[in-house]
Amino acid sequence: MHGTFSVINTRSVAKQFLPYPPLSSVTATQATFANSNIVGTAVGLRCPAYVSGVNQAGYHFHFVSDDRKAGGHALAFTTADVTVDVMAIRQHSVWLPADEPFLKATLPLQ
Repeated sequence: MHGTFSVINTRSVAKQFLPYPPLSSVTATQATFANSNIVGTAVGLRCPAYVSGVNQAGYHFHFVSDDRKAGGHALAFTTADVTVDVMAIRQHSVWLPADEPFLKATLPLQ
């Protein structure tokens, strides 16, 4: 989606370092931002429930303003005049690391 967002609330977390903490603890100290009447682009995707632990299931949007001064993970938004482009992606490739931290990482079972 590109255009004017009447309201958009975003978040960002601080840069993380090894050993990476779980996102649930990182978001406890996240910064949130409220913008109104801002022009930019929101890119979103919808992931099925079985990707939980690897990605966020459901809808997930990120935003960046045209002037690159605002952005982040979109928590909520209301659009004004926007153009929406939709693309169905049925296949994608994921390159996974082969280092020790990744090989020893555990994913939550659901």
